[in-house]
Amino acid sequence: MEIAALASTISDNFFYLVVDGDEGLLVDPFDAPVAIDAVRARSLERVRIFTTHGHPDHCAGNAEVVRALGCEVLASGHAEQFRVEADTYLRDGDTLEVGGARFTMYWAPGHTDGHLVAVTDGHAISGDVYFVGGCGHCRFGGDVDALYETFAQRLVGLPDATMFYPGHDYAAHNLAFCLSIEPDHAVTQSLAARAKTHGREDGPFLLTLGDERSYNPFHRTEDPALQARLRALGHEVVDGRSAFKTLRALRDAF
Repeated sequence: MEIAALASTISDNFFYLVVDGDEGLLVDPFDAPVAIDAVRARSLERVRIFTTHGHPDHCAGNAEVVRALGCEVLASGHAEQFRVEADTYLRDGDTLEVGGARFTMYWAPGHTDGHLVAVTDGHAISGDVYFVGGCGHCRFGGDVDALYETFAQRLVGLPDATMFYPGHDYAAHNLAFCLSIEPDHAVTQSLAARAKTHGREDGPFLLTLGDERSYNPFHRTEDPALQARLRALGHEVVDGRSAFKTLRALRDAF
């Protein structure tokens, strides 16, 4: 199985073409010409679109791709506020096969009400839930309590070795934010230095969930030391939920 990262030419999005055998799956092909060219460069018998969530910068390219390639669209059956027009609606626990690869759908609300993360062995296509050094924002219809529960309950069991593929690369700015909270964190310092030399032409800055859990404060909100640090910075933090909500508000203003 190949997961090819495709960079939009009209936005800061990254989206993905999953290929296994003669089947392909376009995930969030916002920049339709780039997506169409990537498919036509390969000899694929079947191509479908999977939309992680209904924000326009992830689904607005669907109609043009469908017109060009005649492909089926799959989207979240959980969405109400950001429902995507689709041929098939997927829900938590459903599976999606691409050639010999099987993806399991995880409902991951917070950034939007219906957001889905597609997971297969060692890989998670995470849309706008997971980011290097951060997490999805909760503006434009989001719910920060739901996003906390996604991190703390819904996705916490994914293995550390899982590589995740985000819808944008915010690594450099997110890591600068992490250092504003914990300036002496050695892992964050090392990653921030790497991110400064990583260009868009290199593709998205990719890490594993284990990497993230070692430093990313959004994954460590139950850590007493992190909670104490937030209190020392003047914030009222009493538990993991309040730590997560504090971090999200701080990142929104960073």
